[in-house]
Amino acid sequence: MKSKKFISIFLMIILSTLILSSCGGGGGSSNEEGGFAGSVDVTGKLLAPDGQTPIAGAVVYVPKDYSQQISISSFIQGQNSVQCETPPEQYMAATCTAADGSFSLKVNITGNKLTLKFKKGAFKKTISVDLTSSKLDLGNVNLPSDPDQGAPKMAVVTGYYDAIENVLAKLGFGSINSGRLEPGTEKFDFYDGDYSLDDTKYPNFDDLFVDKDMDGKPDIYKYDIVFINCGTGYENDILTDSSKISIIRDYVEQGGRLYVTDLSYDFVEQVFPEFIDFYGSDSTPEIDPENMDAAQVGNAGITTEADVLDNTLADWLATVTCVDSSNNPVDCINTSTNKVQIEGFLGGWAVINGPHPSHSSDVKIWVKGYVSWSSGSGEKPLTVSFPVGKGKILYTSYHTEPTYYINGLLPQERILQYLVFF
Repeated sequence: MKSKKFISIFLMIILSTLILSSCGGGGGSSNEEGGFAGSVDVTGKLLAPDGQTPIAGAVVYVPKDYSQQISISSFIQGQNSVQCETPPEQYMAATCTAADGSFSLKVNITGNKLTLKFKKGAFKKTISVDLTSSKLDLGNVNLPSDPDQGAPKMAVVTGYYDAIENVLAKLGFGSINSGRLEPGTEKFDFYDGDYSLDDTKYPNFDDLFVDKDMDGKPDIYKYDIVFINCGTGYENDILTDSSKISIIRDYVEQGGRLYVTDLSYDFVEQVFPEFIDFYGSDSTPEIDPENMDAAQVGNAGITTEADVLDNTLADWLATVTCVDSSNNPVDCINTSTNKVQIEGFLGGWAVINGPHPSHSSDVKIWVKGYVSWSSGSGEKPLTVSFPVGKGKILYTSYHTEPTYYINGLLPQERILQYLVFF
């Protein structure tokens, strides 16, 4: 009798355990090791280092790391129309951030911790969180500004007529004072391109082509991104030196990113002539560099209502705030027409005709607008990019900003901010 009673009790315990483990309305439960087992909804919003600017089109993924003791039996990708790159390593689940930076991921999982990785262009971040519930809201996740924590290593070459460094500072890569970068707070390396910096504290532009750190390669290879502001005093010296031209080209082909504005366009034309047809030198074969400065014919002081041709960029512009050159609030984009106001063109800005036919599929036109130049007017590309090998080139015909002294961000500054992460 005792054995029958014991068997009955034992069977009831097993049945109760099975019932409890199968209940919970789709939620999860702790396992014997203190981990979590079940369906988890992961949500959050990815932002720039400033903690305000959303990052659209970033990939968010769970890496396939067997050391985590995690099992993912299935996942549902976050639902939004934004596309992004494939994770750079094996992964168990992935999604893309929406125009406002938000993301969602649903996984059936067993484990103690969940590792998530974020990647957008050259920017990366990794976080590890405890699994305790079927709802995991990460809130705001800020990309790092420090290269030691996953930010790219960036170099900024100063220029006579532009200040990309202020745009970067407004993204959180430095402190802002009266609309300008507070010197000494930058999270990137300055190179003097306009003879404005103290030579005892900052290297000159041409030092990028010297192996000062003695690692066997010119110092430009230390950087993930190099920004060249409009107007440098080193253009002729660098771009008439075939060895330096070869270094720039190889740097990009090996994975570097080169962002150039306005009068510095020859750092695109002289090094990568086959991609963009700039104004002038019409008889020059597309594989050969055109005459230097030939495209610098744009009229000064013009303003254009430019078309944004990329839908994700247009959607993103609708989520952020902008000002005009008087620091008055304005819409970053007219959402009914997908047009933005671009102002403050410098006299002699470089005019783009369009991509060369052989590379029309490689060149992406982000923004185009009706503009005027010395001999005419019409619609021209104003912001373009293209891949070269493993790297990328970005060029804008207009300034990032017409004045250094605004606290907010112009629509054209916003466009560059978006493309910094491209």
